This record gives sequence, structure tokens and C-alpha cells, in this order.
Amino acid sequence: MIDVVLILSATALMLDARLRPALVAYLTFTGATLWLAYPHDLSARAVAFFLAIAVVKLIVSPLVIVAIVTRYGAPENLRASFNIAWRITIAIASVAIGVAASKMEAFAGVPMAGAVFTALFSSVAVVVLHRNLIAHVIGLLMLGSAISLAGAVFAPGLSGATELADTFDVVISSLVALSVLRSIVAYDPHLDIRSLKDLRG
Repeated sequence: MIDVVLILSATALMLDARLRPALVAYLTFTGATLWLAYPHDLSARAVAFFLAIAVVKLIVSPLVIVAIVTRYGAPENLRASFNIAWRITIAIASVAIGVAASKMEAFAGVPMAGAVFTALFSSVAVVVLHRNLIAHVIGLLMLGSAISLAGAVFAPGLSGATELADTFDVVISSLVALSVLRSIVAYDPHLDIRSLKDLRG
């Protein structure tokens, strides 16, 4: 059931171009991936590290995004790069890829393989499908959650240090992106990547 929630929230993130529904879908997606990737058999330190990342993803980052939008009056339109027909096509393709991957011989015995591939593809798709920098930050945060899920699904017997470290890198990148976002919004409240070319020189 939780994998269905993950796939539906990922699909919503690809289709919707409004900030508030996107944040709700992001929180649902991240909550689902973290629930599935929770390191039940790891040390107290690893669990504490995992929970710290969860707090950043589920509380700190969304609050920073809302604060930036509220303070600077940034629009809540994520400025879709493609029309709805193309977004639906890409969303269907991402789910289809996940289903196809789960049926491959190499992953046939791996539970949740389809959800992992859907999560990874959807994270990248959220960035590609929107021009607003906030959507790009959300996509980066989603990618961190997908990495944690991939580690828990494909290497459950190994130490969680690697995927946690990779996830930490993505989270830090997202926080840096939020800082840059805060600086850019004063120049361009629309936060459209097309306007960044005007910052050259």
C-alpha cells in the first residue's frame, strides 16, 4: 500500500505546477520513502543521522521554501516546461519504467524495485518538467529520498552509511540551492531558470 502512495505522490509532483499541492505531494512522497527506508537494524548513530535528515527534508526545507515565497512574494506557479499532455505522458512513462524494471530478471526477486525506479525517475522528471527553481530544489530533495530507498531495497544487508552519506550530500546540495534561491529571488521573483542567463557577466 505504501508503494502505491509513493507512486501517486510522485505522479502528482510531475503533473501539478502549483506550489502548495506540490509541497503536499513532496511531503507524502518523502514520508513514504523514509518509511520504507528506515534503518531498522542499524546502530543508534545511524538511526539518529537518518532522523536528522528526515527532519531537514520534512520540516526545515519545506518551511524555508514557504518562508522565501511568503517574504519575497514569489509566485506559487512552478512554471511547467511542457503542457499537460506531455507531463501526463512523462508521468505514465516513469511509472511504466518502474513496472518494467521490477519485472526484469535481475530485479525479479527484489521487492519494491518498481517503486525505487519510479522514485528515481520522478525526481529527475520534476526538475525537467518545471522552470521554477523551487521545483528544482524539491526535485533534489526527492532524489535524496529515492537514494535512501534504493539503498534500503537493493542492499538491505549492508551498512546504511553509503546511502545515508549520499543522501546527506543531496540534502546539503538542496540547502545550498535554497540559499542561492533566496539570493536570486531578490533579482527575479519569478525564479524562472530562463532569466538566469541575464545574470551572466
